[in-house]
Amino acid sequence: MIHSVYSNKDTFLRELVSNASDALDKLRLETFRDKDLHADTSDLHIELEVDRDNRVLTVRDNGIGMSRAEVVDLIGTLAKSGTAQLRKQLLEAKAGDQQAEELIGQFGIGFYSTFMVADKVTLTTRRAGENTGTRWESAAGSSTYSIEELDDAPQGTTVSLHLKPADEDDHLFDYTQEWKLREIVKKYSDFIAWPIRMDVERTVLDGEGEDKTEKTLVETQTLNSQKALWTRPRSEVSDEEYTEFYKHVAHAWDDPLEIIPMRAEGTFEYQALLFIPSHAPFDLFTREHKRGVQLYVRRVFIMDNC
Repeated sequence: MIHSVYSNKDTFLRELVSNASDALDKLRLETFRDKDLHADTSDLHIELEVDRDNRVLTVRDNGIGMSRAEVVDLIGTLAKSGTAQLRKQLLEAKAGDQQAEELIGQFGIGFYSTFMVADKVTLTTRRAGENTGTRWESAAGSSTYSIEELDDAPQGTTVSLHLKPADEDDHLFDYTQEWKLREIVKKYSDFIAWPIRMDVERTVLDGEGEDKTEKTLVETQTLNSQKALWTRPRSEVSDEEYTEFYKHVAHAWDDPLEIIPMRAEGTFEYQALLFIPSHAPFDLFTREHKRGVQLYVRRVFIMDNC
């Protein structure tokens, strides 16, 4: 089923990050709606963690989390979306529909894309406001899963992928590599509103002269820019911000000749931000040159040349 839905294995991380962003949005909405909800919202974020020795990639958020019943309902049933249900409830109540449009969602199929790259997937979650967590686990190709209660699960959701061996001929890359994770986040999730963090190792020289020694430092870095300027009115964005954004997305060194923000409302609604470069791209007439407008849905990259 998964291979019939997805053709690009890299998109598993896009789906997990989108689900995590969705969970953070839901927690923010829930704390506005329920003032008695005891949930930590001081540092909402998404975290990537890599265990290279055991080939485990973990995606963690401190969002709304799930109860045991929701785990069975949302993950045990393919393609059922808690986000779609929440949006429906908000729209029916005619309250918070602007916030509802920010939700990303479709948890079911998106979550199962992980089995393209993992032999086994373990999910640990605890819903905000509850004391007991849930652990769910299943292996690729299996028709069953195990589920149990946990007493010490942190708020939010943690998904750990026990990765398959890399096979570049099958476009199955090594997803424990820092450069590969950066590449996927930059391509698909660069404009997610929440910070996506990862601990990275850096080798530096310590000391002076002949006494210099190599020292390994671990620092936490934010992988995404979070700046979706097309979502903000023209009056709220400076020309300097637009120019910086243009250079970031176009990998350009020059300033744009023209900046065209636009918004359309009707049967379909969209916001667009178009740039006309001041110089023709150096690779304009090469076969590999990428043309066209990129499409993002809920700040998540969907396609080139739209």
